[in-house]
Order: sequence, then C-alpha cells, then structure tokens
Amino acid sequence: MGIARFLPQAASVDAAALDTVLLQVHTHVIVLAAAWSLLFVWLLFRFRRRRQPLARYDGVSGVLPAVAIGAVILGDVLILAFSALPAWAARTTPPSLAAQPLEVRVIGEQFAWNVHYPGRDGRFGITRPALISATNPLGIDRTDAAAADDIGLINLLTVPAGRPVIVHLSSRDMVHGFTLLEMRVKQDATPGMTTRTWFTATHPGEWQIGCSQLCGLGHYRMVGRFTVLSAADWDAWLTKETAELTR
Repeated sequence: MGIARFLPQAASVDAAALDTVLLQVHTHVIVLAAAWSLLFVWLLFRFRRRRQPLARYDGVSGVLPAVAIGAVILGDVLILAFSALPAWAARTTPPSLAAQPLEVRVIGEQFAWNVHYPGRDGRFGITRPALISATNPLGIDRTDAAAADDIGLINLLTVPAGRPVIVHLSSRDMVHGFTLLEMRVKQDATPGMTTRTWFTATHPGEWQIGCSQLCGLGHYRMVGRFTVLSAADWDAWLTKETAELTR
C-alpha cells in the first residue's frame, strides 16, 4: 500500500512514477526534519547554562556542517536525477501519432465542462458561437461534413483504457482548472487560448472531473463524470452516441 493509501487511485501510465517522486520528496524532507530536530535537542543539552555559562560567538567548526549540507544536496540530486527528471520527461512527452491517440476538446465555463468528440472520422467539425443552445452546447455546425458525426456532451468525459488521450482545453469566461486526480492531470483552461494535456488510462473505472481554480459562487458545482471503458465498451459507447445524432 505505502503512500497509495493517502492518494487518489493511480489509474494512468504516469501515475506510479509521479507518486514515487512525491514519496521520495516527502521521505527526504521527513528525514531532514528529524535530523535537524535531534540536532536542536542535542544543542540545547550541549550548551546549557550550567555547562557553558559564557556565550561563544566563534560559530561551529569542523567538517560536520559540511557533511550535513552535502547530504542534503546529495539527496536532492539523487531524487532529481533518478526519479523527478525521468518522470517529468515521460509526463511531458506528447503521445506518438503512431499510437492513434484519441483527441477531444474540453471547454470550461461557469459552471460546466463541455466535451467535444470528433466522432469516428477523427475530425472536428466547425463550431459557431451563434449555434450554442441547450441542445447544442458546443455550437457544432451540422451542415459541415466533418461535424456530421461529432458528439457534444456536458460534464461527461468518456475514454477508452490503454489508448492515449489528448485533451484540447479552453475556456469561455475565466480560468478553470481541469483536474483528473486518478490520471494525475491538472491543467488550466484559459480564455483566449488552447492548451493541451494528455494521459493514458490503465484500466476501466468511473471518477470525477474537478475544477481546481476558484471560479465563482458555483465553483462547487463544476464537477463532471469521467469514465474509462474497455476498448470494446468504448466502441459500443461511441456507436450508441453516434446513433443518437440521427434521432
């Protein structure tokens, strides 16, 4: 179990490496805190008034301070070299096109997540603000050939397990924090620009989409459903949602 009992479930390819870095950093800090606390207690005893009635101002001598500082630096270097930097490099490397990543658009607004799927053709159709309505929250232009099979949903993000997912994030009003804790994903959705984040879910499950930026009085309501399906179930889900478009 270890640190996993204190964290959200690790359900993405990068989650284990990131959790390992977190564990090592906390262990390093705890060891340092314990060592300095013991040193402080020893100093209180060593330089008590009865044993040392006159104050000394010449400082600490010897190699012990240098060894202590060197140990701190060595610990930091080892964590960076063997855990943090490799985990960072893996997490920030975009998925290869050869892996055929699923691309989706997520547009945040007070107080919902609008999710745009490109459909089976893998191409996003044109969207127009003038077409936004309760039944078409993304303003998808159905007259565009590429948009014929596009799917627009509110607060529902469904992806397949084992396939890389690239999320194109934007916002209609203010900064929102797109958060998938089990994927170890947290990325701001900013008005006027599109940012990308990605992940690969390791197994099916159902969790939440959260917002990690305080975005108004209804911030607590900005919660969506995040579902990971097996490849077969994902294909069935996509078929079902596509069929709904023709009704």
